[in-house]
Amino acid sequence: MTEFHELGRGPSQADVELTDTGHGRVSQGRINDPIVVTGEAYLEFSVSTRESDRATYSPVGISFKESDGPGRDPLGHAAFPTRAFVARGNALQLSLFDANPERAEFKFDLVIRRSDGTLGVIDPRIRNNPIMK
Repeated sequence: MTEFHELGRGPSQADVELTDTGHGRVSQGRINDPIVVTGEAYLEFSVSTRESDRATYSPVGISFKESDGPGRDPLGHAAFPTRAFVARGNALQLSLFDANPERAEFKFDLVIRRSDGTLGVIDPRIRNNPIMK
């Protein structure tokens, strides 16, 4: 995340970049492209800050909406059945299991809390492209 925009203060802009490739099942083209998942995978979200920023940022919530697909999983409950928040030092990390049950694209909102309690949102996309056997 390169900028933190408070909720209620207009649209937010943040860069989302995949750093862990998930053993070949997870990829991302360019920065801010959808995260593409081709099989079951664990995704981990944490927020790093600029060196000059003394605040810490933690993911504290997530919601999903199917934006392209068959419409059988509108809120992502089948695609993302397990979500856990794990303490990493003085911040949290969100661990998410992507079951990748069928081809679909999800928009999701990742709610971020700054150490002063202020909330912000990042809204990247995940595309499930299961490999057919």
